[in-house]
Amino acid sequence: MHIANRCLLLLTFLFHVRTGHPQVLPYDPNQRYSKEALKADLHFVHDKLKKMHPGLYRYSTRASLDRLFDSVDHVITGPLTAQEFYRLLTLLHSRINNGHTMFLPEDSAMAYFNRSGRLLPLGVYFENGKLTIVENYSADSTLQAGSEILSVNGLSVSSIMEQLLVRQVRDGYNRTYPVWILNHYFSAYYSFIFGQPAGFAMGLRDGTGAPYTKYVTALTKDSIRCYRQMRYAAQYPPDKEGQGISLQEEKEKHVAVLTIKSFDPDLLQLLYRQDYKQAFDSMFTQINRHQIRSLVLDLRDNQGGDFPPGRMLLSFLALHSCRFLLDGKEARIIQPRANRFKGKLFVLMNGGSFSNTAIVCACLKRDRRALFIGEETGGNPHVISGDPVELILPRTKIKIEISTTTYRITAGSNDGHGVMPDYPVHPKIAEILAGKDPAKALAMKLISENQPKQKGL
Repeated sequence: MHIANRCLLLLTFLFHVRTGHPQVLPYDPNQRYSKEALKADLHFVHDKLKKMHPGLYRYSTRASLDRLFDSVDHVITGPLTAQEFYRLLTLLHSRINNGHTMFLPEDSAMAYFNRSGRLLPLGVYFENGKLTIVENYSADSTLQAGSEILSVNGLSVSSIMEQLLVRQVRDGYNRTYPVWILNHYFSAYYSFIFGQPAGFAMGLRDGTGAPYTKYVTALTKDSIRCYRQMRYAAQYPPDKEGQGISLQEEKEKHVAVLTIKSFDPDLLQLLYRQDYKQAFDSMFTQINRHQIRSLVLDLRDNQGGDFPPGRMLLSFLALHSCRFLLDGKEARIIQPRANRFKGKLFVLMNGGSFSNTAIVCACLKRDRRALFIGEETGGNPHVISGDPVELILPRTKIKIEISTTTYRITAGSNDGHGVMPDYPVHPKIAEILAGKDPAKALAMKLISENQPKQKGL
């Protein structure tokens, strides 16, 4: 069952893969909708959420959510563009606190964005309140990675990030997923909220701490893609067959790293030409044949997908029978497979480990099957609302995904946070710029420290 595939596919294709331009009606970014039309769409949203969402008041009381809708209604005093209305609607994300319930621009707006949208041509990283350039896709090659961004078009970074973060989806009170989204897709979400200016007047600080200014011309996605390929081809190789689920071994150390980029069978098939059943079976057969004693499971940036791949993975990792979900038609008792991995397991996770990936992590954590390294998962370990249904707002045509089903994952008190790491690792900007992977390095260090010594050494 798909619990998050539409939003996963949106992120994958919207920001990474060129898929052509859908045949939709022309989009006019300057079109304004009447106050009455906007209020009618807002009431449509409120009504559908109350009727359809099974966990609408899990993290916000009914009274507080009603007050927020009233506040948005009162703000609408005249005509607005679809983007201006979208900016208001997305304030609901951090109050509903359900990562599978979200607002998305209409299809014609997305087609316009893909074709003609003008974006900030930079890759950035947000850490400890600072926004730093990590990649430069602009025409100005003198703008160096490592420069801290202090302001953009007169707004401070603190103000920009506050407005962007509050509008990102998340499960509960989680913050790692909103930060992860912006670290990967900052330019797109900046344009959704702040618009698409012709350029960006930026206040910056270089590596020595000296302030300076730059004006960066906005570019289309096609131009950004060209500069990115020209300057960072090694970091962005084309998607290759067999790389959605991949296994790397260090045979002499009896160590392997299993990386799973998605639990979505359609995505694995489309991008990587992989069948997850065949991939898991062949890889765990290989793991056992080569007598791998320590396995690093890399689930970072894996935003989830379907239940069956997660269940199958657990059947290769569980030492004893275990439960997958506590109730509902997708709940199962998972029996360990004959060729399961019995050695030591280390799981790498971060804020992008969401939805079904967080469920897998929660099951392994519950059964004390692994050590967890990295960041709090974006997904909740106790409860998830998914199986979203897409609706189109009647007047503005903005889309909303509304969760329709709640699944209980593991027992325990839900504090609104994700699966927590045993060894917290938050990559520093210097490590990002140097291409280092501190979480994986720590996993290898822990494995090395616990490797049995060979005789004679």
